Amino acid sequence: MEFRPVILDDATSDETALQNVQSLYQQGIKVIVGPAASSQIKVVKTYADDNKIVIISPSSTAPTLAIPGDFIFRTVGSDAGQAKALSTLAYQEGARKLVIFFRNDEYGNAFADFLEQYLEEKGVPVSKLSYQTGLADYASEVATLASRVQSEGANGVILIAFDKDGANILSHAAESDILSNVRWFISEGPHGASELLTAAVGRFASKVRLYGTRPLYIANPLYEDLAKRVEERFGIELAVFCEHLYDAIKLAGWAIIRAGEYDGEEIRNALVEVAKTYYGPSGWTMFDSAGDKAQQDYGVWAIVSTAEGYKFKDVGVFERGSIVFTEQAYP
Repeated sequence: MEFRPVILDDATSDETALQNVQSLYQQGIKVIVGPAASSQIKVVKTYADDNKIVIISPSSTAPTLAIPGDFIFRTVGSDAGQAKALSTLAYQEGARKLVIFFRNDEYGNAFADFLEQYLEEKGVPVSKLSYQTGLADYASEVATLASRVQSEGANGVILIAFDKDGANILSHAAESDILSNVRWFISEGPHGASELLTAAVGRFASKVRLYGTRPLYIANPLYEDLAKRVEERFGIELAVFCEHLYDAIKLAGWAIIRAGEYDGEEIRNALVEVAKTYYGPSGWTMFDSAGDKAQQDYGVWAIVSTAEGYKFKDVGVFERGSIVFTEQAYP
């Protein structure tokens, strides 16, 4: 059996994602790896279910999309789990009054809600502030954040962002005296973005001791092997969700082979079975009843200074309800 990839770029646009899924289906394609964002998955879900198109997203994490019986699968755990890890990290690091600054979309809203719940269970007061997505610059929004932090007397910020918006927000925060004097914590979205490795953001990260969480299968030699091969071939570090993307492609291929026919419903059923025994760079890939990764670990990352400049580094793990640091990130 020969596989031929058909690649369409949606630029993280909800509308384009739906157009792409429709276009792929019209070409006879019934298995799609992607889209990336939860807001996109929400938009394409009805069309995929109605036409029995198997969607495997390597990076959609909104808990609101954990729906049993549909054609949506995700090779990463939902943010209900990551919110536990991130809230524990913030609390363990001494945050006792927080502002959650988050994308106003499916991903950001659900993540912020779970963070609020878990932090309030720890007795940490929370103020939530959303920002509009898709802006060219976030200087005004960061100024509003600084005012909120000051008026609330917060000693920490949790940023729920993607790569471009996250980098822009941090670059403006680095210029604010208010925001440069509180602790910062961050979601997985900006991990791997080269814009975060500038001198200005790197210095800011060190000053505010910025830590983030990300889905990461702990102590996995296959992950290390993939990271090495990607660096050797492309000269780049393995960014967040790359291992989940790799495994999504592998699972799609094995499910098609196991199904024995190119039928969406048969492939969906086969996908569940092959995932039970497939172990890849992202770890065990078996799905739960909602089609999400059943077992998901989380790592802690930081931006560290090296002789070659600033780099992303995994420095801890979320283990048995607490954060265990494995390396020192900041002086």
